[in-house]
Amino acid sequence: MKLYMAGAFLVFVILLHAFIKDNTTPKTHIGSWITIVVATAIWPIVLPSIVRKKLSQVFLKTDSLTEKELQLEREIN
Repeated sequence: MKLYMAGAFLVFVILLHAFIKDNTTPKTHIGSWITIVVATAIWPIVLPSIVRKKLSQVFLKTDSLTEKELQLEREIN
């Protein structure tokens, strides 16, 4: 039960943070709050998706940095 509550809390915090940072949706929009509640309730499905998205963003940044470094190296040589 503790693991379930910890996972649900983690997903709620991540989604709430994203919702607060989003300037395109009013904070009083009931549909957005319902989405947060439902996603929190089904966190075993939602959390792996969030982690996958975050990791892909990290790898994309790493790949783009590597590409920029290679381009700079080519220009130097």
